Amino acid sequence: MTSFTAPDLKYLFQPRSVAIVGASKDEWKSGGMFINSMLKDSYAGTIYPVNRREDEIMGLKCFPDLPSIPGEVDLAVLAVPAHAIPAAMEDCAHKRVKFAVVHAVGFSEMGAEGKEAEKRMVAIAREGGVRVIGPNCMGIFTSRGRVNTVVPYARMPLDPGCVGFVGQSGWVSEIMLRLGSARGLRFSGVISIGNQSDLTLEDFIGYWGDDPDTKVIAAYIEGLKNPQRFVELSREICPHKPVIIWKGGSSDMGARSAASHTGSMAGSYRVFQAMCGQTGIIPAYGMEDIIDLAVAFSCPVLPPGRDIGLLIEAGGGAVASSDACAGEGLIIRQFPEDLQRKLAEYLKDKVPPSNNRKNPVDLIWAPIGGAARVYVDCLEMIMSHVDACLVITYAFLQDAWFRQKLVELRDRLKKPIVLIPANPPDQLDGLILAAMDGIPTYVMPDNAIRCIGAMVRRAEQLKKRF
Repeated sequence: MTSFTAPDLKYLFQPRSVAIVGASKDEWKSGGMFINSMLKDSYAGTIYPVNRREDEIMGLKCFPDLPSIPGEVDLAVLAVPAHAIPAAMEDCAHKRVKFAVVHAVGFSEMGAEGKEAEKRMVAIAREGGVRVIGPNCMGIFTSRGRVNTVVPYARMPLDPGCVGFVGQSGWVSEIMLRLGSARGLRFSGVISIGNQSDLTLEDFIGYWGDDPDTKVIAAYIEGLKNPQRFVELSREICPHKPVIIWKGGSSDMGARSAASHTGSMAGSYRVFQAMCGQTGIIPAYGMEDIIDLAVAFSCPVLPPGRDIGLLIEAGGGAVASSDACAGEGLIIRQFPEDLQRKLAEYLKDKVPPSNNRKNPVDLIWAPIGGAARVYVDCLEMIMSHVDACLVITYAFLQDAWFRQKLVELRDRLKKPIVLIPANPPDQLDGLILAAMDGIPTYVMPDNAIRCIGAMVRRAEQLKKRF
């Protein structure tokens, strides 16, 4: 897909062997936590603990250093402080390790002396053909490879997914993985890149641009190592896959924080906004927004226009949704008379009497035992008259039949159906399941409508420019 040659990251995301340098018997130290995580997640490859003071860690033979390991090492996780990194990287280069994750802080984010230390580390790595992630990062989560250094203390869903995320902040990467998973997102990979001393944001965006299993690319950035390459990559990828970017450092104070956080020059936020307009990047404006947008674009279809149907079981929700649609420039067009009559006739004796069959359609209270059937039947009537439909429902999203019918309707008509459970605390499991089925699901109308607006704008952009 891309004219740039992306680095081959196969054995980063699916490593056949992993060495933990600085391995520990203590599960609460990073060197022990990483091993414990891989064992609990049933990592299928070979784990090599490296610690010259131990013979065995967690039932695994321990090695004094990387060169003493008998087999090849695809990935080395360096769980040692900054002063020990040069020697560890020399061992990586001697061993011809393919990838090294450097978690340690104390490099370019610390000023001139740290920048020089970072340059020396990269020079050592390049002598042995080692590609470096970090330093000053949380590393990698890969569901297919079953390696998790981002949140090794937590058991994350390991279903292979369609979202690739790269973050210049360890915190953002952690929250994207944890809250995104709790919203139903499943990831092809999550990378915390920190200072980008070697492998950069552009490398991962290019890799996921070519990866057939990744359908959505999302990123948090503070600064760009190669702006021209980033722009050209985005122009090539955006016509084929949505690229969602949350740009930190939009204010002067934020830009100063970025410089001290990852040593990044944040650049002009206005330039970034112009870049989005030129390339097709979808801008996100915070943590909640980037998760919401990733959920939205995990849906395999886009609205063909701006006409929105509202099928709602709550009058207040209809008002809130209508206000939000107005703010996004979406149209709530009154349904034709024949459709109104058809809906009224169908709903008679099924729901309380109402004159609200025009759009929004207010069901007031669908029968508890038959709500799913009522919603599916109403959507069958409505969807041919709108470009997308927002549904606020008390029907149980855990109901596999209900979700399957929505998927079938969406795929047949090529139009999104967006859900809001009317009583979210009782529907958290269903919210996850629906999102995993490619049915965008939200807790509040404002979030849902904002994301429908983003989907509409992308559809219009694709028609106009690509």
